[in-house]
Amino acid sequence: MKNNETPSIETQDAQRHINKLENDMNRIEQFLETQDDLLDSKVQGLFRLRDSIFSLLSKFFPESKKDKPPDAPIDDKLNRWKDDASLFAKEALDIELFDHQKQFCQSDQRTVRLIAGRGAGKTQASIIAALFHALRTPNQLVLVISSSQRMSSEFGSRLIFLISSSPLNEYVVTMSSRVINFKNGASIKFLPANPSTIRGYHPKKGGAGGVCVVLDEACFMEHGDKIRKAVEYALITTSKKNGKLYIVTSPSSASSWVYAYVKNAQKPKSRIEVIQCASSANPLITNEELERLRQNKNELEFRAEVLGEWVEGACGLFKGLIEPNRRTCVKLPPNAVYALGADLALSFSPTHDRSVLAVVAQFQSGTDPEPHYCIADLRVFETASDRELRKAAKNFITKYNIEVAAVEQYQGKSLAEYCASLNLAVELVSPTPQRQQTAFHAMHALLKQKRLALPDHLDPVFFEELLAFEYRRGPNGGAQFGHPHSGGIHDDAVYAAAWALDALRNHDGLGAYVASGGPGVVIDFLGRS
Repeated sequence: MKNNETPSIETQDAQRHINKLENDMNRIEQFLETQDDLLDSKVQGLFRLRDSIFSLLSKFFPESKKDKPPDAPIDDKLNRWKDDASLFAKEALDIELFDHQKQFCQSDQRTVRLIAGRGAGKTQASIIAALFHALRTPNQLVLVISSSQRMSSEFGSRLIFLISSSPLNEYVVTMSSRVINFKNGASIKFLPANPSTIRGYHPKKGGAGGVCVVLDEACFMEHGDKIRKAVEYALITTSKKNGKLYIVTSPSSASSWVYAYVKNAQKPKSRIEVIQCASSANPLITNEELERLRQNKNELEFRAEVLGEWVEGACGLFKGLIEPNRRTCVKLPPNAVYALGADLALSFSPTHDRSVLAVVAQFQSGTDPEPHYCIADLRVFETASDRELRKAAKNFITKYNIEVAAVEQYQGKSLAEYCASLNLAVELVSPTPQRQQTAFHAMHALLKQKRLALPDHLDPVFFEELLAFEYRRGPNGGAQFGHPHSGGIHDDAVYAAAWALDALRNHDGLGAYVASGGPGVVIDFLGRS
């Protein structure tokens, strides 16, 4: 189209669609930046939607920019930017770096570590550092290693979108979710954290190009220290200027390999720079948001994920929340909805697990639009046969008119099938770390908000277990839940109540008996209406 021509209706419509897609992408990006639980199904759905929108935009961008000559030759710009990452971010990407991001991107040390709370801008700093190194040095090899395949794809998608909406798009040869190749011979590769797939990378052109490695969310890599050792071999033949190792992560347990590596950085002549800051290093995070996070996280989570501190040991997940929620008497309304939760013993030894059945009610309280909950009933078995468990379950089902149930899969298949035969919607729960985190975080939040009543008539075993129940952060950053490692206290009653609560919170989407503990094979039993 010539400059004096009026755009066609089709061109105008296409541009409107592009603008709408860009706005949608920005809104999704802003929302995802505020989410803590990246494993939540809704959050993962938004990631997939964002990737779909990006795919559409990537088709439009080259065409929409084809007739737009750059305001200056790209090579001239690169010469001006190559020694100033902050200027590069501002002029090439329209991003104003925060102070800790500038320090990270412009450090002259061989190894740089950014340990920061969530939302501080770690990923953005990593993206800019990776792109800066690729464009400033011909034949540079940049390896971005993330804690999982999904995180690797996410990093690549964000970087590709950033390039596509900037003048740097003119300097790219090819882009995909696995690699970006530039006209200067440099490339950025996106890899999941697997030591066997990382070995063998070396500088291009006999070492002249150099290697830059970014370990993204390093604390949460299953074999993080092995991966660090593997990639460091690729740096041996590179100069200090062209060889960099960036370690970026939210802090986790003090037993993490990254923590030990940070301690070593304090040694003289380590050539390692450590930058550590809280989420509040991002000036866009308000005090109100920090207070909201404080109210919705336990002590260890808040210290690690928001304050950016290393944490040790465990904390009582429900300590301080039990007494404010205890009730002498709870009068449940006639329209309350009930769910059954079960955690069954793996053995019949009284020194090991117990079997517990719990009933949780959901109801409305006053004018509060949010539902309230109550652990209405609970029965603890030191030892129990299948017959006894079925009889107790049937009594609960009849007494409370229960329609949904969640039974932990270990030793629970027989009881789950029996409940399904009584016309209940039953889930056989697989207690994966993700599922535990979802269930216990919800239970913790409800107790903090005083929306989960704990009647005094419940078995004292339940209160004993609830008081002792711990949250721990493992060496690889994962959340761990359960009873203390010593002291002889169990956690079966807490798990049974959590599964019942989880069933209530998800009961709208629970249809037939789910044999796999999630999406998968659904078995419809005879007699179900």
